[in-house]
Amino acid sequence: MKYLISSAIILACLAVAKYLTALFDSSFPAPLLGMVLLLVLLLTGIVKEHHLKPTASPVLNYMPLFFIPAGVGIIEHLGLIAEHWPLLLTIFIVVPLTSVILIGSVIAYFKGRENDS
Repeated sequence: MKYLISSAIILACLAVAKYLTALFDSSFPAPLLGMVLLLVLLLTGIVKEHHLKPTASPVLNYMPLFFIPAGVGIIEHLGLIAEHWPLLLTIFIVVPLTSVILIGSVIAYFKGRENDS
């Protein structure tokens, strides 16, 4: 029975997410929205960790298998990666760096406004 309940919670989050993406005609991935919904339920305490553990634990044990297709894709495109490595390296450095700078300046701006009040 515990497997049924934990599976039902996970699948219900996915179903609600699929319904919401269809309702709002969104391009946001429903599985990702379902995980966010599940996270909100866990953080608010509506769903407890022990409710999900029976189904989540076996899935997490086999999680590394889900990364095999990504690894194979990288190996298949090594020539393309070797050809465009300067651009890729720049993207891997510039995008996170600009994100950190932007988030830091937004936080500093709001902290400055908070201190002015």
